[in-house]
Amino acid sequence: MNEGSWTTMLRARARQNRAARVEREPGERIAVWVQQTRRLVPPISWIVPFRRERLTRLDPIGSRVWSLCDGHRTVEEIVDVVASLYRLSFHESRVAVTGYLKSLIQRGVLAIEMVEDAVE
Repeated sequence: MNEGSWTTMLRARARQNRAARVEREPGERIAVWVQQTRRLVPPISWIVPFRRERLTRLDPIGSRVWSLCDGHRTVEEIVDVVASLYRLSFHESRVAVTGYLKSLIQRGVLAIEMVEDAVE
């Protein structure tokens, strides 16, 4: 990834999926239920059960990162918070956080709001 794409990504804002059902679990864990959009068609749907929701369980660290994704903080701010909480360098935190955010986006737990470049 070149420098321009990293800076664009770091300016983006991560937000929780408002349509998801969230349950707090013991030990600072969070369960996030996301509606499935895929539909199986007959006759496959008669044989293979279809789950209407997909569950993603977040451990305490994942729950903390997820809670920082409020739509107000940028990815860079989330990276900074994680770096200070776990005594990581900015680069170590960036690699870990962006990889984790990517997996949550793929599962439908998070969405990313890209910030447009200002035109002067």
